[in-house]
Amino acid sequence: MLHTAMCTTIKHPTSEQAQEAKRYILEKVQSTVNDIVMTLKSECHSGSLGPCGYYTGRRNCLLQLLTGASISSIQGSGFDSLVRDLVFHCMVIANSSRREFQQRVVGHCRLILQFWSDIQKILKSSDDSEKSLEKFCSLLAQQIQSLDKSLQTSLLYQVLDTFLISSSTLEELLSETKQIMDADSSSNVDLNFTQPLVEDFISSTDRIIETGSFVSSVAVDAKSLENVENSRVCLSRLRDQIAPLSLELADNSIQTVQKLHGVCQTWEEETSQLQDALSDVLDVREFTSAAINEMVNDRRGCDAAYREQSYKPFHEHAVNLLCHMKMVIQSVRRHLEKSDDPIYRNGLLVLLKQVQSSQNKVGESARDMLLGSSLNVEVYTSFSDRVSTAVQHFKVLRKGLDGQQHPHLLSPLREGARQPEIPLPRSPAKNNDVLNLPHVRRSSDSPVLDVIERDSQAEHEEDLSDEETIEAELSRKYDRDELKVPAVSADSKLIHKAREFDLLPLLYEVVTVTKGKDVTALNQACTGVLELSNCYAQAAKEASLIVDAVDRQTLESFRAELVSLTPLLVQTAQETAMSSAMSTESIYKHSTMFSDLINNTRKVLLPVAGNWYHAVFNELQGNLPTNAAAISQQLNEVMALCADVVQLLTSSDLTSQSDSQETFSVLHNKLNKAQNNTRYLVKFSTSMDGQPDQLEGLCLLWGLSIQILLNSLDKILRTTTAMSQFGPQKQLSVLSENSLRIQEAARLTSLNCRSAFKSKQLTENQDELKTLTEAYLKAAEELDVMPNVMQLAKSELLQRHLLIKIRVLSGHLSKANKDYDSVLQSVASIAYFAVEHFRENNTEDTEQKFEKAAQTLFDNIKLATKRVEDCLNYVRDPHARSNLRSINDHLSFQISDIISRARLMVETHYICDTLSLDVQIQCWSAKAHYVAEEIRKHDGIHQEAKDQIRAGLQGRAPEEIKDGAAKVREVEFPSDVMMSFSQKDITRSVDAAELSVNMVVGVRSAPEKDEDKWMDCTYKEAPSLSYTSLFLKQESDNWDPKDNRIVQVTREMADTICYMTQYLKNKGPIPNKEAFVTAAKDVISNCQSVTQFIRVIANHCLDKQCTVELSLIVEQILTITNQLNIISSVNAVTPGCKSSDEILVKNSQNLLQTVLRGVHAAETACITGLKQPEPNSDGAEATALCFQWRRKLEIHRAQQTSNPDTDDLGLRKTSSHPVAPSLAPPVSLTTTPLKHK
Repeated sequence: MLHTAMCTTIKHPTSEQAQEAKRYILEKVQSTVNDIVMTLKSECHSGSLGPCGYYTGRRNCLLQLLTGASISSIQGSGFDSLVRDLVFHCMVIANSSRREFQQRVVGHCRLILQFWSDIQKILKSSDDSEKSLEKFCSLLAQQIQSLDKSLQTSLLYQVLDTFLISSSTLEELLSETKQIMDADSSSNVDLNFTQPLVEDFISSTDRIIETGSFVSSVAVDAKSLENVENSRVCLSRLRDQIAPLSLELADNSIQTVQKLHGVCQTWEEETSQLQDALSDVLDVREFTSAAINEMVNDRRGCDAAYREQSYKPFHEHAVNLLCHMKMVIQSVRRHLEKSDDPIYRNGLLVLLKQVQSSQNKVGESARDMLLGSSLNVEVYTSFSDRVSTAVQHFKVLRKGLDGQQHPHLLSPLREGARQPEIPLPRSPAKNNDVLNLPHVRRSSDSPVLDVIERDSQAEHEEDLSDEETIEAELSRKYDRDELKVPAVSADSKLIHKAREFDLLPLLYEVVTVTKGKDVTALNQACTGVLELSNCYAQAAKEASLIVDAVDRQTLESFRAELVSLTPLLVQTAQETAMSSAMSTESIYKHSTMFSDLINNTRKVLLPVAGNWYHAVFNELQGNLPTNAAAISQQLNEVMALCADVVQLLTSSDLTSQSDSQETFSVLHNKLNKAQNNTRYLVKFSTSMDGQPDQLEGLCLLWGLSIQILLNSLDKILRTTTAMSQFGPQKQLSVLSENSLRIQEAARLTSLNCRSAFKSKQLTENQDELKTLTEAYLKAAEELDVMPNVMQLAKSELLQRHLLIKIRVLSGHLSKANKDYDSVLQSVASIAYFAVEHFRENNTEDTEQKFEKAAQTLFDNIKLATKRVEDCLNYVRDPHARSNLRSINDHLSFQISDIISRARLMVETHYICDTLSLDVQIQCWSAKAHYVAEEIRKHDGIHQEAKDQIRAGLQGRAPEEIKDGAAKVREVEFPSDVMMSFSQKDITRSVDAAELSVNMVVGVRSAPEKDEDKWMDCTYKEAPSLSYTSLFLKQESDNWDPKDNRIVQVTREMADTICYMTQYLKNKGPIPNKEAFVTAAKDVISNCQSVTQFIRVIANHCLDKQCTVELSLIVEQILTITNQLNIISSVNAVTPGCKSSDEILVKNSQNLLQTVLRGVHAAETACITGLKQPEPNSDGAEATALCFQWRRKLEIHRAQQTSNPDTDDLGLRKTSSHPVAPSLAPPVSLTTTPLKHK
């Protein structure tokens, strides 16, 4: 190109066009050279990439290590790092996957970590456990293989989703840039509206790069790994070129648009190369299966959008459907090019051409559907049939990848695959006319037309290249002259003459026999016309019960016309056949009207019949009468399942709970109609006579009757809205969640059910519901992309069976938990009433009533859950406490969800998914009942608190509790126990306490260099009272007095004792003897609050031994307090005597030491368990202080056990918090013998 441009410039030096071409080519050469230089300088591939991908390498190493593993082989082999890298990498991939695949991958990773933990325990144990190690290694290897399958499936769907989004983003951006370049050639244009498209384009590019890295990690060989990485690096480099262009858009320059358009075209080429590289890694068979599943979902989305007449959703699903088809065709084509077997390639090419033809037809139908501003109803039937045919062809193509469904070696289809397709003469004109329509050329609204046009052009070019490749390949094996033999002989003639009128086959037969004057055949044909007319008239009548008002009016109109036209058509045909003078113009006219009327009626009925019609028609259409027995058996089994579900519903009492107008008589009537239609269909399928349109009408009527029966069941079950509102996957998710919720509610209710029979009944219902849920999930999982009749029947009827069981169990639970269920049901009933009467004048009053009731309910329950949280401190069993705390937390946020659902119905005036709301109410009621009963069983909780909790969970305010409710008195310590201790025992205990004061209870460590001298003297004589008091004050200063009244009091006592000791040396703040005596009395006064605290703990302790110990300490404190009071009184009237003052100080220290011992005994009592005091009492404050300390202690212990550091012996080191929290930390208290002794 550069050489040509240079020569042209030399020949025509004054030509501006030649100069422009030269500059363009030079820029292209320069950019290409720069790309090559950047590639060569890239550090991405500085070394070898390795023999396989990152994930594959670690997976293979792990599996090799686990094969025949032993303790010696695993230790020191990097086993931990391999497991860690594998799990982390899989979690990163799962984070970008769909939710269902994310859960599968995460579940496998969790099991792998569990097995890894078990293997680590075996490796650390000293026992000989080779067999256990081998077992867990085998389990881990199996789990890794399961993880590998889930990861591969997740990557397949990631690739589908990523390239689907990127394709649509690219089409929008290319369309915008093309329009800007075509419409405006000036230097400046407004490009602000293109900025979001460029940002989406960059985001999709980043997603593709990320997906490419994920796929490269699972590559199994070096070549495929290198191809993916090279393509990914090129795409990353191109992304770096796009980012600066997004900043240049602010300049509003047309050159920026041109650059952006060129980059988009280059991006498209690079993405195609990346797809080629990914196809070397991913399995084309699994990829095709996944894409077919997505096609079926897109088809369902189109059907749903058509039923709602939503243009935009239909457009989106149509684009996605065509994109998935295109990706499968490209993937299979790349697989085709790599095959070395010419016979396999030629056979697969036949199936590929069949798929391409189906795709083109689907594209044409989609184009016709989107011609106007709304969906074209007239062509929907053609669109639906073509999509069904295309999906079936793709399924055949999937089997063709396995070598199945290939045409015979001598089949003319193989020869036809090598011949170029000759398009119809009017097709191009038609396409051009459609694409040039003014209302279609909307880049933002109808890009699907551009996609279809570009794809059809690209596929036509690919078809020609494939034909040339196949022909060149076979020319080496066969004689070239054989390839020149035409597939169809020149003298072949047309078998059928093209009809002038578009008639149904049955009507065409009527016209033919009428013209032939065959009265016998005409009578037989007219009988078929009458049956066909009756079939569609009956279908229109029955379908009017379940369609909306517009379709109902349309069907009534069609039915009236059909009833009046049918006898006129039959009479005209008979008169024309019997008269030689009558013209056939009338019969043509009536036949055309009849055919159009049947087709129009079918268009309205087809979305209503849904999958039932497609399932039964596909089976009957392709089966011979020899298979009639099998078909009849399947249909009879379907009706048996329907009868079982109706019988199950009849045996329940759900109709009394349902407020719909459906009754059992109506339900049985619809079942009888479905059974009659089944007999008609079986009879017709076993006969050799009849036209395809007759079979189609009977299948349509049968599918309608089944759908109407299911609709009647849904009305009685009050699930009509939920079943029609959600898609298949959402229905599956919601129904599974409701089943799990109601099972949990049944389990909790059975635990506290007083009747053994009812408890057993609830448990049986729970087990039955669990089994039924598993069966339904299995049936839904086995549902094929194009399900047959039995698969569809099992899935749909098991779903209704499950709904019936859920409703029945919900009724049982409502009776068992009626005290907790009634208030929630009343709030829900207010919401239902507001929705049903929202058109009346009192709407605001009803909404205010709902808000008031909902707020009152929420406040009462919130207060009750707060009281439950407070009462959990008095539950001694940690497992029961943890369980109740978890359920109590669920009560808080679940009541918010229930009220939010009800409020949404009031605000939107729309009742949706009453089943989920009812199940949540029953689940909440069961949990509330369980919590109230468990709280009632604990003796340590005050009766008043139990009553308040029960009332709050029942939605009642505390004021509503009757004043005459019984209250349990506070359990006091038995007097006989106290009296069992004689005065001699008390005196002995006091002497023992005094003796303990004379001993060194604890000495705080000090630096050796500073206190060596003091440490030496401790073995000779006790320190002085001054040092003891000073040490006591220093120790008390280290305590945390925040929110701890006990610490505050003991600190005040320690400070006062220190000042009293300083007074002995004529120092400190105490000026005289009167102040000294006053200080001693202050110690006595401060001690009273601590004594009261210990007495309260003794009265509320649940452990008898702790109660005895605390009571004894209280008596000792009272004794020492009396002694100190007497000594201080005597000292006050005694002249100054140092020994008397020392006795006063020593007794004060004895009192403090006894107080501290009592506080530590209170800690022990708190650990063993306390009963709940009366609300707003002194006991409530004391127990709150104990539980605050216990929570700090639990945190401290958790920090101790969570320390990962170990010493040389493998023992866990203590954390950075060596001292456990205490109500009053222990102090070192020493005394000195009195000098007069």
